[in-house]
Amino acid sequence: MRLKLLMLIGIVLFGCATVPPTQIAKPERLQPLKSNADSSKSIFVANVAVKLVAKKIGQMKGGTLCVGGEDLIWSDNQGVLNAMKEQIVSTLSKHGYNVYTGLIQARGEKDADILIGVGIEEIRANMCYSVDGMKGEASLTLKWEVLENKLNNSFTTITSGAADVLTFSKTGDPDVFVKAVEMATENLLAQETFFKATRK
Repeated sequence: MRLKLLMLIGIVLFGCATVPPTQIAKPERLQPLKSNADSSKSIFVANVAVKLVAKKIGQMKGGTLCVGGEDLIWSDNQGVLNAMKEQIVSTLSKHGYNVYTGLIQARGEKDADILIGVGIEEIRANMCYSVDGMKGEASLTLKWEVLENKLNNSFTTITSGAADVLTFSKTGDPDVFVKAVEMATENLLAQETFFKATRK
């Protein structure tokens, strides 16, 4: 209660100095092109890397009343990146693509027909953190590099995704980012270029 009171006093005294929320992108959700394991080339998701120009990604508030307004700074949390990568693999598999999920990563990278690298080009987020967890919204832009392993041919493409967590959740962070990644991945699967590149 004392913490909430202090935060409320801070808003009254310093409200003019609060950081405004960032504008969250609203990308269109596209319909993924379905595949199946028999007709899909083998795919290996090699890496998910952060390529942000600036680490400030939006606004952070605090407490169950979501007061204040400070800069939200992205920290390179490997656990969040791992969760994003797992979601990409899961989304590809859900839509019928033949994705390598073995424990020996070097084997997947060597033997797969298609290698995918993912760069996170932009993240926008407005978050509220409390003892009950996190709620908020986020959007992100992913740059995909798709390499035909045996032919050494590659192409790049960009997709976006957005998501929100409307009630406090203990897993709200990273859930909001993972949900946005899921949408961005499904938007990749809606592209005819990617679909054709993964055909046997």
